Amino acid sequence: MVKNMRSELANIKKDVWSYEEMYDRVKVLKDTFKGETAYICTAGPTFNTFSKSLLKEKLENELVISIKQTHDVLDELTDVHLLNFCNLTKYNYSNSNTIVGWAVWDNHQPQVIINNFPVDFILDTFKLNDGTPNIKNTIAKTGEWEWLDINKSFSRPWGPGTMYELAIPLALYMGCSKIVTLGWDLFKNTLNDPTKKNSDWCYNDLQFQQTKTVGSTEELQMVRDSTKGLYEWLKDKGVELIIIDPDGDNPAYHKIKRLKAL
Repeated sequence: MVKNMRSELANIKKDVWSYEEMYDRVKVLKDTFKGETAYICTAGPTFNTFSKSLLKEKLENELVISIKQTHDVLDELTDVHLLNFCNLTKYNYSNSNTIVGWAVWDNHQPQVIINNFPVDFILDTFKLNDGTPNIKNTIAKTGEWEWLDINKSFSRPWGPGTMYELAIPLALYMGCSKIVTLGWDLFKNTLNDPTKKNSDWCYNDLQFQQTKTVGSTEELQMVRDSTKGLYEWLKDKGVELIIIDPDGDNPAYHKIKRLKAL
């Protein structure tokens, strides 16, 4: 990211708050980081491979999108923080310019967020096809990747997950030409070792334990398999996808570029 771009985030956030409607707030972000690289940080076990000092060194002048608990490590570096009501806890923001975005699926959730959490924008989600909460009605299952494009709809189709519903779509909407993921491990151990399902992930010490969520085996496998379609769609859009894979065993589509180190 251009060095002074982070200093511009104060102006971007100010512009966001000049609008009352949520969709109008998101429009402020369009092409704000055109041609830049987005580093999307997710709460997989390999995220803990990187020390805070290394992350600060490598990401200080980059666009950082933190999903949920990764913000606790990247607080002052986080440009955009993304949340929903799964694995929910509260956060303190030392970086006042961090843009906080939420995805919701129930009508009562926006009011709960506004009354209890920092928030800059909220986007609603919906189920594809017949609209039922069936895992088949997700982008990952249908392969309707055009729904990742926020230009198509500010309402976000079920991913499942924040990566498909908000993180990648926002990186694209902001004009990024490269996406690098940290901690996007795709639950690489859980299908082979059920004891791993609730361990090693950055979802401990939740203030709202009732929101602790782990996807079903069907969902986990489906998302892994979907990375082929994701890769091909992004490639056609001229966007490079890179996975930081320190263990060398990330189960995503084999043509996606891997890097051992940040």
